[in-house]
Amino acid sequence: MNGDVTMCTSLTYENLAHQHLLARTMDFPTTTPWRPIFLPRRFEWHTGLATTMVARYAYLGGGRLPVNWPEPLMADGVNETGLTCAELYLPHAARYADQPAPKKINLTPQDFINWVLAQHRNLAEVVADLPHVQLVAQSWADDDFVYPFHWLLSDNTGQTLVIEPTGEPLKAQVNPSGILTNTPVLTTHLQNLAKLLDQPSSKFTTNTITAAQNWHAQKRPLPTGDVPTARFNRMALLRWGSPTVSAVTTNAIIMNWLAQVSLPYDAHRRHQLSHNYTHYRAVINATTQEYLFWSRTAEQPRHLRLTPAMAETWTVPFIFPIN
Repeated sequence: MNGDVTMCTSLTYENLAHQHLLARTMDFPTTTPWRPIFLPRRFEWHTGLATTMVARYAYLGGGRLPVNWPEPLMADGVNETGLTCAELYLPHAARYADQPAPKKINLTPQDFINWVLAQHRNLAEVVADLPHVQLVAQSWADDDFVYPFHWLLSDNTGQTLVIEPTGEPLKAQVNPSGILTNTPVLTTHLQNLAKLLDQPSSKFTTNTITAAQNWHAQKRPLPTGDVPTARFNRMALLRWGSPTVSAVTTNAIIMNWLAQVSLPYDAHRRHQLSHNYTHYRAVINATTQEYLFWSRTAEQPRHLRLTPAMAETWTVPFIFPIN
């Protein structure tokens, strides 16, 4: 599979009720269906390096069931403590170790989101554990491809972090924009946004937000196109140029923003590995542990919640229907 094909867009958001959310499109070529999946506490999952790990926390997110592999491949989710994470593509920029390292937590790229959500309460715990992790360039499950990922994380502190494996020891960057798409790396995205808004500094500040608000007030057209830079800039302008909304209207507003950067499905290209389209849109509420999943084939979204009872009593994974 070509590493350039996925075109996901994601954002974090705080509404007027001070709820913290992470949202994303899942854009991917034709593959097994994506659907909501629950993974329980004490779930034993197999890494791509023939080791096992046991989950400390239950989580709910979007995933798919690979062929000939015992566990789901997860793309995003929220755990029972309100930690959220989404993985996105980083082609040409992601760099992994060639071999596992002694005395390290060695993971394939696909394992990383499980490690984040199943093993940690909050961002602080993830950051503290990052120096112990090594990502290894090895395939996982039913695919020979080593996926080039980076990750957007948030929790109920409202902070947003990005983890980009670019060859140095793993570290978490604060992402004040709350936006992430695909390559280039976050620093370059912020530079491009500053240039668009005619800002003297690439740092995302209150001046950046004011410039985005002025863009909307002047009714200037939003950036268009499928390339990551255009989608990053469009989502940044939508997210920061619009008034903050109530809890009641948050899901509808964010789903509308995601629809504006979604990729259409072409039935004539459905068997082509190069056909990249939006399989689902998701809005994840870290504060309430709610998961809104809108499949391409559904007329309306599925509204799920990771309840305390689920976390306490559900002992096996549960695969929810797509629609």
